[in-house]
Amino acid sequence: MALRLYSSASFNPTTGKTLVGVKEADERETVLFIATLDGDHTQASDAELIKLALDWFTLKYVKDFSDQLLNDKVNEANRAAKSSQDSAEEAKAAVEQVKGMVKTVSLTLNEALAMLFKSEETDIETETSENEHEEAIQNN
Repeated sequence: MALRLYSSASFNPTTGKTLVGVKEADERETVLFIATLDGDHTQASDAELIKLALDWFTLKYVKDFSDQLLNDKVNEANRAAKSSQDSAEEAKAAVEQVKGMVKTVSLTLNEALAMLFKSEETDIETETSENEHEEAIQNN
C-alpha cells in the first residue's frame, strides 16, 4: 500500500489550518482521509504532507482507539475481579454456613451419645441392683 497525496494542500487563513487529503494509490483500496493541520503547510513537499497527515491521523484516531481498547480491557478486568471477589465472598459464606451446620450436628451427636451412655449406665446399674436384690433374698 503506497499512500499518495489525494489533492494539494489548501490553507484557510481564517482558521489558520491546512487541509491535506490523503488517498491510497491503489484504486481497489478505499483509504481516504482529510487531515486538518495547524498552520500553513502548502509549501511542504508531498512526502512531508503525507507524514504530517499520518501523524495527525495517528494522534487523533489511533491513540484514541488504543485508549478506548485499553479502557475496555481495564473495565473487563475490573468486572472479572469483582466477579471473583463476589464468588469468594459467597464461598466464604458457604464455608461459614457449613461450619455452623457441622457444629450443630456435632453438638447433637455428642448429646445423643451422652444420653446413650447414660442410658447404658442406668441399665447396668439396674441389672446390678436386681442381681444384688436377688442375692440378698437368697441369703436370707
